[in-house]
Amino acid sequence: MSNTKARLTPRELTQMTLEILEGVKSLDLVEIDLKGESALADFILLASGTSTAHARGIHDRVYYGLKQHGILPLGVEGESEGEWILMDYDSMILHIFTEEAREAYRFEELHQRAQQRRIE
Repeated sequence: MSNTKARLTPRELTQMTLEILEGVKSLDLVEIDLKGESALADFILLASGTSTAHARGIHDRVYYGLKQHGILPLGVEGESEGEWILMDYDSMILHIFTEEAREAYRFEELHQRAQQRRIE
């Protein structure tokens, strides 16, 4: 497997992930730009699924879609439960929620000072 990750910029990784998310009918996509704001990551992506099964399916498509390009996450949390799945790709972190969990945690409010972009 080639190390494509080393050649991708954080923006390119984020764009590739957004394309996968759009292909699996993810809901309410939001990109949060943290460049220069946080040591955590350059970008955070938020996506919702209609159920835990949909959220897990989104996880699987992102995982295997990026893996085809030699890109593996540093860590994944919550995929067995499917309510809130975190995928850490170093410069980009993806949060996949069920709609109910997304509403309960109101994650966007944590980063309200950062530039946010809704993906239509």
